[in-house]
Amino acid sequence: MKIKFNYKGVHHCEAVVLSCIDFRFWRESVEFIEKGLGIRSFDFPSVPGSAKAVNESYSIEETVKSCISVPMELHNAKKIVIINHEDCGAYGGSKEFGGDSAKEQSFHEEELRTAKRNILEHFPDKEVILVYARFADDGEAVEFLTIE
Repeated sequence: MKIKFNYKGVHHCEAVVLSCIDFRFWRESVEFIEKGLGIRSFDFPSVPGSAKAVNESYSIEETVKSCISVPMELHNAKKIVIINHEDCGAYGGSKEFGGDSAKEQSFHEEELRTAKRNILEHFPDKEVILVYARFADDGEAVEFLTIE
């Protein structure tokens, strides 16, 4: 099977998108990045918990280096997008918040802000965009919220 290659001769991208490994969210995340943020070219490293990996890994420097630095240096990206999501198993899932979706969202927003501060220590000249994905319409849709 052959699939058209859209990046012949191109070796730069607009962003690095750090997402969770959860299979339930990656297709929707790609669609949001392209349509919602208007970013068409991006590296897409995935680690359990996204922001959790940046904030709690054994070595933040190693996580930043392997997931973000390498793509930033190789592909000259100007933006870093971090996506956390509802019911993330790396954080214990929604059950850790007793079914309180507002409490869960607030927790993830703070995790994302902490990750942004950690990343900006390494890349102070980059734009960091924070996103929280939550279930909507009784689980029939995913809503993406940009976090300030």
